[in-house]
Amino acid sequence: MRKIISLVLGTVLVVAGAYGFLYLLFFTVNPVKILYFMVPGGLFAIGIVILWEDITEFLRRN
Repeated sequence: MRKIISLVLGTVLVVAGAYGFLYLLFFTVNPVKILYFMVPGGLFAIGIVILWEDITEFLRRN
């Protein structure tokens, strides 16, 4: 059960981070501060770390 929650959480964070970054990049009219880009970038990075841990643990087990 923990593995399913972890995979879903990691996937949601990666998708949300990518969506937020692309939204700021393509759909904002005014210049955006670099600080605002750090939030979706951080979400994306945390999601990648969660998925990386789960996938490497799965590959080591088999």
